[in-house]
Amino acid sequence: MQKDFESEGFPPEIRLSRDIFCSHDMKFQKRYNDSFVIGVDIPSLLERDDDYPNKKMIAILGQDPLRKSDKRREEIGIGTPYAMHLKFCRERLRNTRLYFDLIKVLLDEGYRVYLTDIFKVWVSEADKDKAIPLSKKDHQRFASIIRAELGIFKPLAVITWGQVASKTFKSLNLNFNHLEFPHPSGANNGKWQELIEKPPTRENRISFWKQKINDSLLDL
Repeated sequence: MQKDFESEGFPPEIRLSRDIFCSHDMKFQKRYNDSFVIGVDIPSLLERDDDYPNKKMIAILGQDPLRKSDKRREEIGIGTPYAMHLKFCRERLRNTRLYFDLIKVLLDEGYRVYLTDIFKVWVSEADKDKAIPLSKKDHQRFASIIRAELGIFKPLAVITWGQVASKTFKSLNLNFNHLEFPHPSGANNGKWQELIEKPPTRENRISFWKQKINDSLLDL
């Protein structure tokens, strides 16, 4: 992924066997084995290559490694949150370009950005790419991973995108500065318009995000 970071187009997808994951819940395990498509995104770290090693870190938590497919996939597709390892997705694809525009604000302000998901595995139903609910035990397992991740990196602040990420993070009762935002997806345009009190254009969202980030992190 690092080698292909600046490559044009879509480099071959990395895939792994489904047996890398085993649920504590055997009913869920069967649904996992039978699922139409499974996705995993590798937590990722982005920063400017500017020879300044002492950057403060911001963590962004999303919900899950969403996948869409028009056919059943026997192997797990491995990616990164918001497909940030793909130049096309960072610069040209409409939705994910906005995600990177927001992340770029943090990079331009001199922060190191850690991207990860609350739920580490996307599992669909057996006949379509609609997610099935995770078991309570797997929720707890993934929550413990988030706790460990943030304990390792000790970010200056944690930004959550979307209600699921926000509620899950709050349930961990961790002592980190927390900034909540709607998910950047176009499906949340109404929430963004309510938040910024302007039309939720790309430019308006980026401007609001930048101001909110600067106001919230200035004295930290």
